[in-house]
Amino acid sequence: MTFFIEETNLGVTLSTTGLLIDGKHVPVYSGAVHYWRLERALWPLILDQVLALGFGMIETYIPWSVHETSPGHYDWGQEDERKDVEAFMRLCEERGLWLQVRPGPLINAELTDFGFPEWVLLDPQVQARSGVGSLHLDAAWGLHPPHQFPVPSYASETFYEAVGTWFDAICPIIARHLAPSGCVVAVQSDNETCYMFHEQPYATDYSDASIALYQEFLREQYSTIEALNATYSTCYSDFAAIEPPRDCTVSERQDVPWHIDWVAYKEYQIRWCVARIARMLRKRGIQNVPIFHDVSYQYSTPLDLSRMEAEEDIDWVGLNLYRNKESYSGAVWFMRFLAGTTRLPFVPEFGSGLWSHHPRTTMADEQEFITLTALMHGLKAINFYMLVERDRWQGCPITRHGTLRPDYASFYEQLLAFLHHYQFWNFERQPQTLVLLNYDLERYEAMASTMHYAHADLYGLPRELFQVDLDLGFRWDVQVEANDNSKHNWLGAVLQTLKQQRADYDLADTHLSLERLQRYPLVCVPCADFMDVADQQRLLDYVHAGGHLVLGPGVPYLNPALQLSEVLALHVKEPGEIVFGQGRITWVKQHEVEQALQQALPATAFACDAAEIEINLLKNGDETLLFAANPAATCVDTQVKFAGAKSFRQAWGKDEVTVEGETLALTLEPYSIQIWEVARD
Repeated sequence: MTFFIEETNLGVTLSTTGLLIDGKHVPVYSGAVHYWRLERALWPLILDQVLALGFGMIETYIPWSVHETSPGHYDWGQEDERKDVEAFMRLCEERGLWLQVRPGPLINAELTDFGFPEWVLLDPQVQARSGVGSLHLDAAWGLHPPHQFPVPSYASETFYEAVGTWFDAICPIIARHLAPSGCVVAVQSDNETCYMFHEQPYATDYSDASIALYQEFLREQYSTIEALNATYSTCYSDFAAIEPPRDCTVSERQDVPWHIDWVAYKEYQIRWCVARIARMLRKRGIQNVPIFHDVSYQYSTPLDLSRMEAEEDIDWVGLNLYRNKESYSGAVWFMRFLAGTTRLPFVPEFGSGLWSHHPRTTMADEQEFITLTALMHGLKAINFYMLVERDRWQGCPITRHGTLRPDYASFYEQLLAFLHHYQFWNFERQPQTLVLLNYDLERYEAMASTMHYAHADLYGLPRELFQVDLDLGFRWDVQVEANDNSKHNWLGAVLQTLKQQRADYDLADTHLSLERLQRYPLVCVPCADFMDVADQQRLLDYVHAGGHLVLGPGVPYLNPALQLSEVLALHVKEPGEIVFGQGRITWVKQHEVEQALQQALPATAFACDAAEIEINLLKNGDETLLFAANPAATCVDTQVKFAGAKSFRQAWGKDEVTVEGETLALTLEPYSIQIWEVARD
């Protein structure tokens, strides 16, 4: 298929199952191909191999430093033929391949200086500063060769002037190839924006430009200096006089608002700059296609997926995922969160292989296991990174020479055939429960940390070394309840009970909109002494309209500034259940969670006699697919029992097996997933 110009251009819009390109649905199943890292003569062969695996869409970065080789001098293929990005786009169009492009300005991709031109980073007006006032150097030495580099401040006007010049050069090329007449269906605004992974609140960005933006943020928050002084118990004369905290120095409650506002500012700065870069792209002709952003791995502060997608300039937010077979639970967590939070659950970088510093390459069976895990838990859109091999990467299905790695390639060929045969994008999980992470508890945990340099986690040091133990006289143990990885707090009790009851659920946080909350009959949220007033009111509105809210171990009676602000506490006075409007609120202590949820959860449609096996049913009208996952290192025999006779036909794998009856007997190999069609007899 060759693209042609239509008389009526409807452009590209986002749907809950993919993209609508000129009014026609196209699923987002793509893979990364880095044109400038591949021999120009091999581009046609490589793209043909992509098509042979069943892909109709690919993705590529367009790296700033690769094309602007000296200030104001751009190489579009006249010096190095591999850099002719427009020729690459024309090849995509000749083959009917849709293309997502990521022009930065940040690239990463294991490039020197993360794809920024060196002269931009060496400008003192661009550079970020650490919490101790030093130059902020990227601290990932050994991981991103060949050297450290100064990290740019995303508040710097000098930085945006340089970015604007780059966009002036690249956007006209992209604009000439926008879908539907061209191949480009989506454009990314920046890449993994989060202070170069230095996400601790007191590590960075203390540049003059960032502090000025912080002060403007406070002005937006409080409107008047008198309102801020009343909250801070201070006597500032002007917002310009306020300096941010550079470490956790909280000793009493009145110190908290100042620190919490800095944590909130770091979230604001990320949203502000991603939205600004998106507007810069639009201004330069990137119209009528979605602009998206990818989050590296953070699903809480300083990232806020709900509020980022609420920005009018950002259409779509995804969350990247690199996992091996032993990290099944982490992959499930990410997918539940995407399904509960975003418009189109999307992994912009789904690990197809790994970058070279990893001690172990993911094998083909691991890639199969983690990919099916993601699809089983709500993934709708996926970009495999990398589909085609390049330098500093290993484990791809297509080599840089255009040959196929048989084991890897056969999986992707089978996967794309499966997805299109079933039109998998139309299948939905049907979770009746939403678990909300308390964003204010996450902020508190970030606030109560001490400054440290990025990537200290690579040393395997205990997280407790970076926590500040505060005693502020709370009724509940805020630090314990803020830990979403614990099995020993209220949230942990909820998640364990849902697992025991085989209840499918989604994850989100307390910034979620009322419209999305109302999709779920049951919402569970951990609460301690404080919560944002607007978030509390939204939960009340959800209940009033007929929802069932389960909370604990406490009920908030303060706002995040620790001022008395009773919203939920006006109605919930003691543990137990109350009727509010058309719905219910249940306050349960941790030891009561299991009993309360057993009463609130609907019965599952099946029973399974192996606790370690996870079963999910996905539906598309009358069609049902059963996924059975074994995330354990041992083989498991189990039975899945339904009420009433069914017909089971194997939907994944080389064997065509059909079973009749009420029970499906399964033998699941270690780290494996089976998929079955289920139909009534």
